[in-house]
Amino acid sequence: MKGKKRGKKHVCLRFLSFVLAAALLFSLAACGGAEDGSGSQESSLQEKESEAEAAEKAQLAEDEANGLFLLVNKEHHIDADYVPEDLEPIRYYASDRNANSRYMRAEAADHFHELVEAAAAEGIDIVMTTAYRSYEFQEILWNYNVSEKGEEEANKTSARPGESEHQTGLAVDLSTSEIDYRNSYDFENTAAGKWVAENAHRFGFIIRFPKDGTDITGYSYEPWHLRYVGRTAAADIYGQNLTLEEYVEQMGF
Repeated sequence: MKGKKRGKKHVCLRFLSFVLAAALLFSLAACGGAEDGSGSQESSLQEKESEAEAAEKAQLAEDEANGLFLLVNKEHHIDADYVPEDLEPIRYYASDRNANSRYMRAEAADHFHELVEAAAAEGIDIVMTTAYRSYEFQEILWNYNVSEKGEEEANKTSARPGESEHQTGLAVDLSTSEIDYRNSYDFENTAAGKWVAENAHRFGFIIRFPKDGTDITGYSYEPWHLRYVGRTAAADIYGQNLTLEEYVEQMGF
């Protein structure tokens, strides 16, 4: 009898050991599966990040080839006979300004219209006062400003002919009914000015002459003056709080 009891006991112990071993193996397999899943997710995330980075580089290369980073300032001049080939009329403008300046390059014009319409959907009024300017028109404007302010003062806010990015067809000056469609530093404190400062980059525009960038751009702060550079670059410039000069140098364009 005692022998039979011991036999049954050994069988029970062996069965119990088998169950425990099986449970341990199952647990290890589950852990390994979880680790494999985590590794797979991490790999997938890295692949997506690499794809996004490659897409961003491709977009910047395309935008550079399209001339969106053309740098025009007191050190980088534009030829007197340069006229963009794809100028398109602007739909939203101050009616009392020169009709010849109601144009931008096609891509910039399309995105400007999107910007104005998005602001309007929020009850905010934005119009263009001037965009494309020919070399000859800039010369007239420069001479007028010099006669009114003197050359030194005019050089802080106005560009000599050949030094104005308005000639690229990528720049636009804005205003709003809140300040009677004037180009004024008061624009900064209007609903339109605040909206533009926070949202222009979403449409590919930057504030070209920021408040803290005078030493770099060579011009005083102009909250109303936007420059189109494309959505990818605009997001970078806005996020890093850069001037166009700094961004072009950083990217090696």
